[in-house]
Amino acid sequence: MPTEKFRESFSFRVFRSFSISIVIVSAIFALFFVYYQKGRVKEDLIRKGRVLSELLAYSSKTAVFAENRTSLRDAARAVLKQRNVLAVQVLTADGKVLFNEKKRPFGRNGGGLAATPAGRGLSGLSESDDTIEIVSPVTLALSAAPPELLYFENTPSVRKEKVIGFVRVVMDKKALGGETAAILVRSALIAAIFIVLGAVIIFLAIRRVTRPLTRLTEAVRSLGKGQSAGIVPVETHDEVGRLAEAFNMMSENLKEREEEKRSLEEKLRLARTMEAIGTLARGVAHDFNNILSTVQGSIYMLEKKLYEDSPLRDYTERIDVSLTKAKNLIQSLLTFSRTQTISPQPTEINRLIRKMKPLLAGILGEGIRLDLSLSEKELVLKADPVQIEQVVMNLCSNARDAMPDGGSLTIESAPVLIDGGEADRRSAGSRRYVCVMISDS
Repeated sequence: MPTEKFRESFSFRVFRSFSISIVIVSAIFALFFVYYQKGRVKEDLIRKGRVLSELLAYSSKTAVFAENRTSLRDAARAVLKQRNVLAVQVLTADGKVLFNEKKRPFGRNGGGLAATPAGRGLSGLSESDDTIEIVSPVTLALSAAPPELLYFENTPSVRKEKVIGFVRVVMDKKALGGETAAILVRSALIAAIFIVLGAVIIFLAIRRVTRPLTRLTEAVRSLGKGQSAGIVPVETHDEVGRLAEAFNMMSENLKEREEEKRSLEEKLRLARTMEAIGTLARGVAHDFNNILSTVQGSIYMLEKKLYEDSPLRDYTERIDVSLTKAKNLIQSLLTFSRTQTISPQPTEINRLIRKMKPLLAGILGEGIRLDLSLSEKELVLKADPVQIEQVVMNLCSNARDAMPDGGSLTIESAPVLIDGGEADRRSAGSRRYVCVMISDS
């Protein structure tokens, strides 16, 4: 299964395509190189044969003219010792053989070279299945000018050449096969090295290209499973790099949406909880209000039956004050449950805060000192006193939780004036306001 998965991968297919292309190109190059070098080797063999034959023809002029076989033998055998030279033959112009030796038998009958009559196509190049014959004439220069012309300057002399013999050099074509085989081996070795290096380079290049794609694939798979994908590094600025940037942007957007989703779910859960608490508070408030109404009616009937100077009136008045506080508490519960409307009324903020001081001291506890720094002027504002009390109590409760080791809490009040521009942005048009500051240590 892993092998099949690897064969179906993009990197393996690209590597296979490039490898096949490199093999084909290398094979074509090797064949062309062998064909070209084979022609070059043949040309070099013919060139070498011509040079040897012409050199022997030039050096053996005197020996051929004098038909001196002893002097001719040394020069001819020196040529015969050369590599790839199979046979050497020297003839006079009339076909008389002066020198004829070979290294090994060759030709169809294995005999070698035979004497050729004079003037029958000796000069030039001839080729058989296994040999190449190069024939060069042995010439002797003759001067056609009379002797008296030597005394005059700038007189061109007419030079003539007379063929006095021929030199035949036979080259072995079998050497071409060995050279071709060596060229083929070298070409195959070069092609193999080229293929291996090309495969390694292509593998590294494909790995460099597919590595970001692999990481991106793993990140997409993790994202699909609902796991954290992380940030995919952007290594290049090409299409793969832009794809990684787009994925990172998509991942960040999905994270933000997930966070927004969790936040909305939390808010929805809290809203449902608050709705349930509000429903419970409404039921408790209504039931408790009915009980208080019964108690308040009983107190009213009791006060009617008591004398003005009865000592029990002090108790009934205390009960009535407690009933008023209980009704205010019920109004707070109804306001919290969104069933009771807010009732703004003129409220002197300093008197309200002083009245709340015993209650706030009980909320803060013994470890927190409560200081009141209220304005000497009366600060009357239009607000719901129950709401003001609830705000002050909540702030004091938060301050208590923020000072577990004790501290001090200060409540200040002061009149403030706000310019018209900022006042216009508020509901009221007046410039006079009351500032209540609650600070803790």
